[in-house]
Amino acid sequence: MKKLILAILFTCVLSGGLSFLILFEGDVKQVSKWWKQSSVNSPSLPFSPYKTRREDSSLLEMHSANKIILHDERLFWGGSGAVAIAETTRKGELVKVVISKGGSGYSKTVKAEVTGAHANKFELGNVQIDNGSVVSIDIIKAYIWTQVPLAFIKDEEQPFSGTIETKFPSGQIIEETNYLSGKIHGKSKRYDRTGIPVADKDYLHGKKHGTHLYWFPKPIEPSDYEPVRSKNGDMLSTLWINLHSQAKEKFGRDYGSHESNQWVVNNFKLKGGSFQVRLLEHWKNNLKEGLFEGFDEFSNKTFKDEYKNGLRIKHQIFDKQK
Repeated sequence: MKKLILAILFTCVLSGGLSFLILFEGDVKQVSKWWKQSSVNSPSLPFSPYKTRREDSSLLEMHSANKIILHDERLFWGGSGAVAIAETTRKGELVKVVISKGGSGYSKTVKAEVTGAHANKFELGNVQIDNGSVVSIDIIKAYIWTQVPLAFIKDEEQPFSGTIETKFPSGQIIEETNYLSGKIHGKSKRYDRTGIPVADKDYLHGKKHGTHLYWFPKPIEPSDYEPVRSKNGDMLSTLWINLHSQAKEKFGRDYGSHESNQWVVNNFKLKGGSFQVRLLEHWKNNLKEGLFEGFDEFSNKTFKDEYKNGLRIKHQIFDKQK
């Protein structure tokens, strides 16, 4: 039985090796390129761009949602008021242009175009006019219709998957946001200059979905911390100051970077420190859903709301004096 299993494993390895040689000519770079293209729209596959790629926000370009625009080429008194709506397949490809409003005053020389993301992938044809109103628009070339704005990296054709980050000159991250196929998907986080988290928000395919947390950018010291002196005799009166003193020694020139500050923040939490929540929100498909709570810097609750399908069903304000 063991011999049979070994034989099967050997056959699989041999087949995989031969496939690698045939498909990619033994070139590892070709495999990497193929995997990036194959996994670009996956949030879960290992080593996918969503998990591994990071780009600076200066390279980010937002392309608007697709829209059909009509141009009346008559020099004076062109028509107006027509509204054209895209009808798509389940996969999102444009299949028909529906005229919801025909408008009035249009000449026989009207052209239609698609604007927004991947606009060059679309081509619209003849615009039929009847008594000054738009009746129909032909489709010559179709593509995937985009209902929301999409994120692209400058000079790239495909919507971006990965993480976009903005940094302070020190290297500390200001904001980092995950994108999948051009839409915010996963986490969007913000930090202050010292690495303290000030916001952590969940998104699902471009929509607010999940928990959104906001903090005051001020560390809350653990009650059991006892001040100590540094090697040069300085009094380290708080845990926060103590950890920053250690970080200066540990990270040297990189002190103040994101890595350095995260080391301080993580150890501060491990040793009993915390950061006061300012606002707690819950979202579902871009609608407020569930508990919304506000707090002051001293952890006193300021309000408590409850939402259902985006509508507030309960509201309570708390007196700070109590």
